[in-house]
Amino acid sequence: MQQLFLTSSSDYVMDDIVKKLPKNPKEMNIAFINTAAEIVKEDHWWVRDEKNKLIEVGFNVDEFTITGLSEEEIEKKFENKQIIYFCGGNAYYLLDQVIKTGCDEILKEKIESGIIYMGSSAGSMIVGKRIDLVPDIDESSKAPDLKSSGLEIIDLSIQPHWGSSEFRSGYLKGFESMYTEGVKVILLTNRQYIWIRDDTFQLVEVL
Repeated sequence: MQQLFLTSSSDYVMDDIVKKLPKNPKEMNIAFINTAAEIVKEDHWWVRDEKNKLIEVGFNVDEFTITGLSEEEIEKKFENKQIIYFCGGNAYYLLDQVIKTGCDEILKEKIESGIIYMGSSAGSMIVGKRIDLVPDIDESSKAPDLKSSGLEIIDLSIQPHWGSSEFRSGYLKGFESMYTEGVKVILLTNRQYIWIRDDTFQLVEVL
């Protein structure tokens, strides 16, 4: 079964997500990939918050970046992992690195084989069809050679942190470009996540 859990900020909703996993978190190893944050100059507090939450609920967490790794090295890092997790940061940069390293094809193969994918913010956006619907939220200049707008593993375009004061101005400036026909857009708040199982998806809200 293909299974994905896509969030805006996973630490807000992880307590609910673990209830839907096939095993106790203590029996599951996570590849926690921080690549999206490495291009962001500010303090990476969200990476720490998400990693700490994963550890708190019991997961065995292996944190690393895919930048500069070969396909063989990435495959090796994914060995014995039941979950592949991409955290947030710059979605353009993350998508660019995923494609340049060949991690895109590895991800598709792993998800198809039943490895669980978890994403937070940029990590959720890249598996969809479009990451460029709201230009003012991320700096596309961080990946000037990017040739893709999404991995299209799922037939959705996720816009994270909807309703958050931190992202309000970016969404208001870019709302016109997001108003697009033919694209399935999901506006995801920090207390919601998307649970995808094969060809079905469920939008879950955590109160």
